[in-house]
Amino acid sequence: MPQENKKLWNCEMDPETKARKYGMEALTDAELLALVIRCGTKEKNALDLAREILGQEAGFYGLMESSLASLMAIDGIGRAKACLLLAVRSIVIRASQQKKGPRLEMKNAYCVADFFMEQLRYLQKEQVILCLLDNKCRYMGQVLLAEGTCNTAVISPREVYIEALMHRACGVILLHNHPSGDPTPSKEDRAVTTMCALAGENLGIPLMDHIVIGDLTYFSFKEQGLI
Repeated sequence: MPQENKKLWNCEMDPETKARKYGMEALTDAELLALVIRCGTKEKNALDLAREILGQEAGFYGLMESSLASLMAIDGIGRAKACLLLAVRSIVIRASQQKKGPRLEMKNAYCVADFFMEQLRYLQKEQVILCLLDNKCRYMGQVLLAEGTCNTAVISPREVYIEALMHRACGVILLHNHPSGDPTPSKEDRAVTTMCALAGENLGIPLMDHIVIGDLTYFSFKEQGLI
């Protein structure tokens, strides 16, 4: 290996050579991320920076949970490199939601949770998403209704159904995440679900479900017979 590559990567076989020789599957998480970062500083090479971003044990959680500010707080990561890393994160999320063929039918809670899992499971603050459906329960789009703290985000039926009417939705699904990873609904979650379901009945735009996203798990009010 050329001497300059040893200096750049500070390892016996740099990730680029390793990928060419053994395939991308042979690379560690840090080595994959180092290929994106490409270059480091005098004190830390790209592989060192990648390890710092990912953390000791979190793997890609370290990147998926990052913000622009937290990335730029790392010595050696400027605004341009931070934006590049956030772009990679957005590509991962969008790729998980892009389906081939006709518009995705939101047939059941598992299908909905699977669609939104990568978007919501890494967030450090609660977000409330309104999923808009047509008359065949097909995905029309989504609206961010609220962003709160690490354990709460407040919405009202008024906000939900203003958006539903504006977008001519025939049905809606509420989703929000629990940053703790535990999707068990709170007392407030149950109360707002009841209010939104009643408002939907009166307006003829049913609340099809309210799904709480945890870490690779979810809670569905519909599945539990609470809607």
